[in-house]
Amino acid sequence: MELRSTLLEELTWTEIDSAIDEGVKTVIVPAGSVEQHGPHLGILKDAAWAEAIGVEMAEELGDALVAPVIRPGCSDHHMGFSGTISYRPETLMRVLEDYCTSLDSHGFEHIVLFSMHGGNFPAMNAILPSIAAEVDAQLITLLDKGLLIDPLMESLDEMEISADARGHGGAAVTASVWHLRPDLVREAEFTPGFTGDVSTSTLTMNGLDAVTELGHMGDPTEATLELGEAVTDRIVTAFSGRIRDERGDLDA
Repeated sequence: MELRSTLLEELTWTEIDSAIDEGVKTVIVPAGSVEQHGPHLGILKDAAWAEAIGVEMAEELGDALVAPVIRPGCSDHHMGFSGTISYRPETLMRVLEDYCTSLDSHGFEHIVLFSMHGGNFPAMNAILPSIAAEVDAQLITLLDKGLLIDPLMESLDEMEISADARGHGGAAVTASVWHLRPDLVREAEFTPGFTGDVSTSTLTMNGLDAVTELGHMGDPTEATLELGEAVTDRIVTAFSGRIRDERGDLDA
């Protein structure tokens, strides 16, 4: 059937009910964050990026809808920067559980979970066994950092972008958001960020503001729209391929 939107929240309940009856059995649940990524990206970046990637996946699959993006995430290490909103891990776990049980009750057979904010992965993965025991739907999880990071690194390598350009708010993520949501990008504010080595434990204990005054890592000045399209295409291809494999599609 022809739907006016792949976004669940833009459809009426009757349109959703009809879509499910006619074979739209997959629903995609994107998760992001409301956190800083330096002076050049709006703090909605991860959430907006996740929603846009979800829509691209739904269009690629042709038989999926996209649930409302889970906007805040686990971002405690960004709280030193104004505007960041951080969920406690248990809050994110409960929200994800309620999302899945609600969607399962409506008859979706496949619930796809992914996050464009790596800080959500521990909490989301921790609650998966509990959710799986509660729902009849198949849970398809894309909560694998390699599945997210590899397309970024491959695109950077292909375009010979320097190693210093990579990181939180760096060239790859800036480029992909620029391609998908240019309204969130402040090109005039592109400036190199922190490019040294820092451990995850240091960030967790001390916060990112102890490492970088501007909030980002890497160099967004090397971002281009061409890079953004390449990064986006690779992520969507990798995610959609995993979904098809997990669903057991005949043409996977």
